[in-house]
Amino acid sequence: MKLNITNVGKIGSATFEFNGITVIAGNNNTGKSTVGKSLFSLFHQFLNINNAVKNHRYNAFIKRVKNLDLKYGDGDNWWQPRDELVNKYNLKDIRQFLENESDIKDIRSTVNSIIMYDGPDKEEFYEELLSGLSEVRSISDNRLKEELVTLFFNNIFASQINNVQAKVAKAELELEIKNKPLRVVFEDSQCVLVEDNVTLTNKAIYIDDPYAIDLDFRYRLYNQSVGRDYINNILAGLLHTNNSDDLVDKIIATDKYKEIECIIDRVIKGNLIENKRGIFTLQNEDFPKGLSVNNISTGVKSFLVIKKLITDNIISEKDVLIFDEPEIHLHPEWQILYAELLVLIQKYFDLTILLTTHSPFFLRAIEVFSKKYETEEKCTYYMAKTKNEYSIFEKINDTSDIYAKMADAFSILDKINDDIEECNNCEDM
Repeated sequence: MKLNITNVGKIGSATFEFNGITVIAGNNNTGKSTVGKSLFSLFHQFLNINNAVKNHRYNAFIKRVKNLDLKYGDGDNWWQPRDELVNKYNLKDIRQFLENESDIKDIRSTVNSIIMYDGPDKEEFYEELLSGLSEVRSISDNRLKEELVTLFFNNIFASQINNVQAKVAKAELELEIKNKPLRVVFEDSQCVLVEDNVTLTNKAIYIDDPYAIDLDFRYRLYNQSVGRDYINNILAGLLHTNNSDDLVDKIIATDKYKEIECIIDRVIKGNLIENKRGIFTLQNEDFPKGLSVNNISTGVKSFLVIKKLITDNIISEKDVLIFDEPEIHLHPEWQILYAELLVLIQKYFDLTILLTTHSPFFLRAIEVFSKKYETEEKCTYYMAKTKNEYSIFEKINDTSDIYAKMADAFSILDKINDDIEECNNCEDM
């Protein structure tokens, strides 16, 4: 799988390969997060986009029927339950005509036979009904997809998709899977082209902030947040997903989880239980009545997020996991444990994992454990840099170049220390 990015965020042009674990290392403000958000947005938005298009078209038609019910029928308020309206006019059976490309005149009699109305204004009712149906059907699938992509990407990128240095240039993302492209193009943060020749069957999960596990998802509203908050709301929604009926997959995941559980147990033992308020509590021998995750350290939350995703069968084989600087809340020893955890998850679930980092401990741990678990051939490394205000990414075969760059901070401190000692020596003379 490849991802091509052109004129998005700070990135002018970059290509990334994914075949297991892909690590992007580099300094802050070098466009690393843009890569993760781009990959996540494509997978998340296009996973069920055809169903989303059908649902939006169907909802638009229901709205028009509701107007007709108020105008011609016996509907007397806007608060009539949707199910009542659907049953009253038999709207479930009209869905197929919203996707039918035949001339509207050809289905007039069929529509009349499905949606029954015998009021005094019958002729006017059906004329407006067919007009509404024609209007809804006139919007192409691609036009709806462009709007859906625009809304979602603007929520993720806070309405700043196009390159900050070349705003007039078109922004383009292309995901290539088995030589088939999925492509979107933006002008001024508005999607103007969608080419989806790939049918995505796996979801992407973006893990940016372990505090997402603290959220009471039932009371969070997606449309009131953008950027990081929006991403965290999506993760919170997944963490509150109930997959209790998927018993076969749950057993399979549990069997794969045993070795992973041993690693997490070295940090924290117990199970996450959702209380009546929608807040997770940790139950174990030390906290039999449960300890709210709000009172658990940030580092422990990082491990509990992974545990919840696996034990509740939220992660499936061949899914995409994206981690933005996962080491940021972890002590170096826990960075090593977390890296081992991710290498094992990738191996057992055959995942695509994208990691961004600027920690030498975490990077080295990925290298060591991929060698231990014989997955080093499925690891790809990139160095993120800035050149002429643009982010560039270099595929690295020898990670010593990355470590050398990470060691620059020590060189700065050594230089400051040398200057201090030199100054002290001068004062002593």
